[in-house]
Amino acid sequence: MYSVEQRDGAAFVWVGSAEYRRNDWRRAWNMLSFAWNLLRTASSMRREGPPDVIIGSSPHPFAALAAAYLARKLGSRFVLEVRDLWPQALVDMGGLRESHPGVKLLRFIERRLYARAERIVVLAAGAERYLTERGVDPERIVYVPNGVHLDNFRVSPDRRQSRARFGFDCFTIVYAGAHGPANALETIVKAAQMVSDLPVKFVLVGDGPAKDSLVELARSLAVRNVQFLDPVPKSEMADLLSAADAAVITLRNAQAFSYAVSPNKLFDYMAAGRPILCAVPGEVAQLVRTAGAGIPVEPENEAQLADAVRQLVALPQTEREQMGHRGRAYLEAHFDRRALAGRLAEALASIWT
Repeated sequence: MYSVEQRDGAAFVWVGSAEYRRNDWRRAWNMLSFAWNLLRTASSMRREGPPDVIIGSSPHPFAALAAAYLARKLGSRFVLEVRDLWPQALVDMGGLRESHPGVKLLRFIERRLYARAERIVVLAAGAERYLTERGVDPERIVYVPNGVHLDNFRVSPDRRQSRARFGFDCFTIVYAGAHGPANALETIVKAAQMVSDLPVKFVLVGDGPAKDSLVELARSLAVRNVQFLDPVPKSEMADLLSAADAAVITLRNAQAFSYAVSPNKLFDYMAAGRPILCAVPGEVAQLVRTAGAGIPVEPENEAQLADAVRQLVALPQTEREQMGHRGRAYLEAHFDRRALAGRLAEALASIWT
């Protein structure tokens, strides 16, 4: 059901859940099984002493709901981290209507979580407006975006060795992250087909429920310049990105993604000093534009992405390097995880004041 691992003096409890490969009922079962197994750890937590604060995060709502229940059962304070907007993202992507029973259930859970939390941490500044429009007191909202431990991005000095290790033998554009419906990676596959005349290769690193369909799409379109790799450990991400010439990030063109996402992969790209092709709406594209770290394009528009690839390849190497340097500098100024951790610590301490 769960296992405990000691890392750097902290105990990590790894809670099991049902596996899934497709974005169907199996994913729902994965979510519910995790929440149920998490609740079953409550007795061991009580024996070892209940935590002062339990933070429930929302990569899916049932995890946050289980955390809220645990906090109530153990007498701990509850803090909600809004990582993904459920069910708003589902509605905005056109998958479900507000009248759908599943959406109504998720709206009920959403309201309960907002009411129960003593502080609500948002990863994207635009999510603050979403919460206040739903009656949340702005005093309870804390903005703490994703960021990077900059020390983790001290790459090996021999870039040629890293390129040989990963098999990068031409201008290589890397995507590193989840392969899910929301990531719109078919945009990359179709754009790759449009630039097949260039010595350019796209490397998609990671896994997820959409990966099999993406591999099939590349096969059906006879795309030869897309390579799929298994996930790499976080400890190897710096070397992977250093070996690349550029990085790409894509998302569906959904309203919720224009103001309520803070993608980890974007900050990894910036920390590695790679120029970024950004096919994400709203605030993420504006961040890349403000930092001068790459080329924003319209999401789910493979033609624009292909044009951006041609533009990036045509730039002198020094200009691409300057994009990467600007992105790294902007990250150091605004998204150093040590400073963000201090902001979160202050927010937690304020619960008792």
